Amino acid sequence: MAEIALRKVAKTYFSATPVRALESVDLDIAEGEFVALLGPSGCGKSTLLNILAGFEGSSEGSALIDGGAIGRPGPDRGVVFQEAALFPWLTVWENVVFGPKMQGLPKSEYEGRARELLATVGLKDFAQSYPAQLSGGMRQRVGIARVLVMQPRALLMDEPFGALDAQTRMAMQELLLTVWEKLNTTVVFVTHDIDEAILLADRVFVMTARPARIGREIAITLPRPRSIDDLTSPEFTRYKAEIMAEMRSAHHQAETA
Repeated sequence: MAEIALRKVAKTYFSATPVRALESVDLDIAEGEFVALLGPSGCGKSTLLNILAGFEGSSEGSALIDGGAIGRPGPDRGVVFQEAALFPWLTVWENVVFGPKMQGLPKSEYEGRARELLATVGLKDFAQSYPAQLSGGMRQRVGIARVLVMQPRALLMDEPFGALDAQTRMAMQELLLTVWEKLNTTVVFVTHDIDEAILLADRVFVMTARPARIGREIAITLPRPRSIDDLTSPEFTRYKAEIMAEMRSAHHQAETA
């Protein structure tokens, strides 16, 4: 599990017309916590995640993991994107064990873990299948297993279910809850889906329009374990109304700025 901290993080993209994507973001994430970054498309959520992943640096401020500055990408942070981006010429099994093999780890250190993860994500019977033979949801399960086999201290997820149909998306949300409750990994989850954020997270951070700041932090105290059935509870509805009001306010402020 990883502890993550952002201190006055800002990001400007310099071109003919400089674009300020992030503005003075402060954020503390505890070990084993599941947090969701929620906001409209283009507000800077993915930029923030890319800084945490080490794919790009901040223009100002500092990003820390376990007290150390985040530099380049590293095995302590696993990243799951909207598309699984599997190697099409490799089987499911070969995709999952690709990372530890490239690190030169002995099979005894990762094969048992890989088999367990494939069982956890419901793909143990598809180990010898190729990505083209799988549905979109199944490919994303492979992508999650491929990241988790590396035992990252933090899991960074950038709208990983955004391209899936509604039914598959709900199944993947419940799967992620099961995996997270079992592994207790620190998770930072980017989404623009309010229901998804409430269902999954311990805390939801509502981001403002660009340049993005943390507009509001909302602690989600729904009991765990959670399931899709919780979406119809009165408590869930109250959280949704509160977050929708916050997002409407942020949108109105952006329009009048």
